[in-house]
Parts: sequence; structure tokens; C-alpha cells
Amino acid sequence: MMTSSIGWILVVSGAITAGGGLAALLSPHLFLRLGFVVESPASVTLFFVRHWGVLILAIAGLIVLSAYAPAFRVPVLIAAAMEKFAMGLFAFFGPLKRTSGMTAIAIIDGIFAILYVAYLAGT
Repeated sequence: MMTSSIGWILVVSGAITAGGGLAALLSPHLFLRLGFVVESPASVTLFFVRHWGVLILAIAGLIVLSAYAPAFRVPVLIAAAMEKFAMGLFAFFGPLKRTSGMTAIAIIDGIFAILYVAYLAGT
């Protein structure tokens, strides 16, 4: 079942991931306010959030690419699952006070990571 559905799962999860990356890149103030309850970020924080957005977009692009290029799928999904599990670990066990935005991001990323690992386990 997972093998027959993986294409659309990758496209949808890649698009959702790209949305988060675009939000961080193009609107870091809003991203920080909604996701992390940061009202007045320092300029260096904005720099790193924008950079984070670019990295998220790169992962998203690779996820979508892997939907259409199965030869790239295994290494891309390993990297994407690691990144998404890391977000959950940082959100739930990191030093920051967890917000509802962080929790939502971590849960969604965790679901995607579990789907990727389940697919990889079945290949």
C-alpha cells in the first residue's frame, strides 16, 4: 500500500514543507510570532530564520523531486526524516518553552517522518 501511495504522499508533504520554508524565508517576523511567540526578534535571528527557510525549501524540493525520480528517493527520505524528527526532538525536549505553533509543526513533521521511515522500511 505504501509503495503505491508514496508519490502523492511525497508531493503533498513536500508542498506543505515548502509552505513552511516560504513562510520562514519571506515573512520571518510573522513566522516567529505565530510559531514561537517571538515579538521583536533581533536582526541576527531574522537572518537565521530566513536561512532556515531556504534550507526547508531545499528539503521540500528534494522531497517533491523524489516523488518523480525514485532513484533519489532513499537518500532524500533519509535526510528528510532526520530533519523532521530533529524538529520534533527540539520542540518537545529542547530548552525553549513549547508553543502551540511549535507543537503543530513538530507533530506534522513527525507524521511525515514516520511515513517516510515506514516507506523506507518496506523497500
